[in-house]
Amino acid sequence: MIEQFVGDVMTQSARTIPPETTARDVVKLFADHGIGSAVVVDPETGEYSGIVTETDIMQQVATGADIDSVRAGEFLSTPLVTIASTEDIHVAATLMKEHSIRRLPVTEDGELVGILTTSDLTHYLPRLRNTILRERNDPATQ
Repeated sequence: MIEQFVGDVMTQSARTIPPETTARDVVKLFADHGIGSAVVVDPETGEYSGIVTETDIMQQVATGADIDSVRAGEFLSTPLVTIASTEDIHVAATLMKEHSIRRLPVTEDGELVGILTTSDLTHYLPRLRNTILRERNDPATQ
């Protein structure tokens, strides 16, 4: 199996928000930056408390929540599952499957450095296929 690290495949920018952020402000953040999630961080302790995703926002809208007053800390997804940037992507894919999640925050020494999404993995697959084919056709690897 070809080893590929999460840090090589992840999206390098991950957004954070405090738990007091309104759902409307989360929606604006998502739209302005073309993203689908933000990690919720306690501004006093710096601890990650969960993640807010597009699905979480849609559930708020579907239930008739007032998106101008409901706060991210009230509807975030927990527990926050993270992975180290040095982990193999196969481990990440297994974690995502086991927890039924599409976004996996990536850390280095406890600090958020990126996010791995199912889209990142999907974009990686053709590169993996090409690498395997090159290795099969390279006489030096046989």
